[in-house]
Amino acid sequence: MTVARADAATALLDEKIYVMGGCGIDAYSTNWVEVFDIRTQSWTAFPGPVFDVDEKLVDDYRDIVNVYEGKIYLATDEKDYTYDPKDGTWKLVREKSSFLSDSVECWCDEMDNVLYCCTDSGYLMWSTSEIEGREWREIKGLNKLCKHLKSENEFEMANYGGKLLVMWHSYPDLCIRKKIWYAKICLESRCNGREVWGKVECVDMLTFPVETYESFCCLTTSV
Repeated sequence: MTVARADAATALLDEKIYVMGGCGIDAYSTNWVEVFDIRTQSWTAFPGPVFDVDEKLVDDYRDIVNVYEGKIYLATDEKDYTYDPKDGTWKLVREKSSFLSDSVECWCDEMDNVLYCCTDSGYLMWSTSEIEGREWREIKGLNKLCKHLKSENEFEMANYGGKLLVMWHSYPDLCIRKKIWYAKICLESRCNGREVWGKVECVDMLTFPVETYESFCCLTTSV
C-alpha cells in the first residue's frame, strides 16, 4: 500500500480487497481507500466519502465496513455511507448512523442482505434495508448465550456454512489468553421477516499451542 495504516477496515467485493481508514485525514484524504485487484495484483487509491465529519471516520476501529447489496457499506458513529464500485461514487445513506453505539463486531449475510452485530452488552442484533430506517433488532431466543457474551470480551463474527459463528474470549489478563470460545448459531426468519430467531447448536472452546495472544480475527475461506 502507499500509506501506513493502523486498525484499517477491509472488505472483499468482485475479486478486489478494499482497505479503508487507519490513516491521517489531512495528509491522506486522497487515498483514504486503497483497493487491491486480485487478478492484476495491483493497488489503486482513491478518496473516501466527503470528509465533513470528525476524524473518527478515519481512525476509529469501531467503524463497520462490509459488502451489502453489491456495494461497500460504511457505518460510523456519526453517519452511514455506501460506495458503488460500478460508478465510483459515495452516497450518504443516513445523517444519523444506524450503527449501534456499543456494537463491537458486524457480519453481513450477502445471500439475504442482512447485517448482524454483537454489542458490548452481549446481545446479537440484526438489520436489513427492508426495515424502515434500518433499525437494529435483537435476535430472539439467545438469552442464555447473552450471559456468556457480556462484559469485557473481544468478539468476532463470520458466516459458517450459512450459520452465524460467534467467537470471543473472556480473559481480561493478557498473560493467560490462549483459549477462544465459540458458538455456532442456526438462524430462522419468522413473522414475514419481521423477526429473526437463533438456535445455539454448540458452544465450545478452542485451545491454541501458544502462551498468549494479543487479539484474533475470524475469516471464512473456501478451499
